[in-house]
Amino acid sequence: MKIAEVRTDFLNTGRTLLRIRTADGLVGASELGWGHNRSAVAWVEQVVAPMLVGEDPREPARHWDRLVFGISDHRTRVPVDIVGSVDVALWDLAGKAAGLPLYRLLGGAARTTIPLYWSTGMGWRKTPDEMLADVRRGFELGFRAFKIRMDWGPFRQDADPRKDFALFRRVREWLPPDAWLGFDANSGYSVSTAVVQGRRFEELGIAHFEEPIPYYDLPGLRQVVDALDVPVSSGEFESTRMRFADLIALGNPDIIQPDIELAGGITELRRIADLATAYNKPIMPHSPYMGLNGAASLHVYATLVNGIQPHEFSTEGTASIDEIAGLFQEPIVPRDGQMELPERPGLGLELDERALSRAVIR
Repeated sequence: MKIAEVRTDFLNTGRTLLRIRTADGLVGASELGWGHNRSAVAWVEQVVAPMLVGEDPREPARHWDRLVFGISDHRTRVPVDIVGSVDVALWDLAGKAAGLPLYRLLGGAARTTIPLYWSTGMGWRKTPDEMLADVRRGFELGFRAFKIRMDWGPFRQDADPRKDFALFRRVREWLPPDAWLGFDANSGYSVSTAVVQGRRFEELGIAHFEEPIPYYDLPGLRQVVDALDVPVSSGEFESTRMRFADLIALGNPDIIQPDIELAGGITELRRIADLATAYNKPIMPHSPYMGLNGAASLHVYATLVNGIQPHEFSTEGTASIDEIAGLFQEPIVPRDGQMELPERPGLGLELDERALSRAVIR
């Protein structure tokens, strides 16, 4: 089995489709980047494709090393987030070649029904009632776990913590007492503000406090973790197991949050999960969008015994659930706040060619 083609297409759903096709017609697919990223497409077409065409797709870990570390005649190191997308497509191919769903190919599932939490953001520009309206939309869809995000970023430190808390309090007081509610500061606080804010969250009841300070400040993260009883989470912007080893050693978050694309794909997410188990750290992936990469994250998460938290889900920044579902012959969609993984090979998603032809931007 040999790779014959590596192809990218911009879709009107706001994503870029990556497909790897073998000479005998099998296709593995993933999503490349967060939107229509022309630089990522250039990497794939000009660097990755020449390195993969003619190779066996059933060896994703070997290709990961070749691409990330430049172990080839090309001596070119490909950005890890691009390799992450390529890796998902290769694993999809490997599962289809074996006739197995990915969670079986990865060693077997601890469960195939994964609880989700509804993630809604842009809190910096919303009133408490506007944030509650977005949470209620998820509640009406059957979700019973939630996270609200401020989406400040590290460039707006301590911009308006009182308003942030008002958003959280409005949602917390509306939700049933047993509903799971997290808060994502998106790197928006200084250490002292994060500690004060975290203690206020603890009084109301919070499931987890995500990225309270700039994600790159690992010693500061440890200060926040040590000061609070609430679980503190981080990791969505880290790549490779080496960086996650630093995150654990220096920042010591209670929960690890790798993103399947940014961390390096299925190959590296499994390695990060193994690292987390060695330190008794629960994993809660950051891969919120429905579709190919979201399915890949769920397949890995299904195999993890320490995957005890709900998996993130969001419809923001991409097309609607129905529009994304329409791209596939048998879509994987959330029902009552859960995602059920099928027994179909690979990711369990086959593109509908008619729908795809309408979605491709030419």
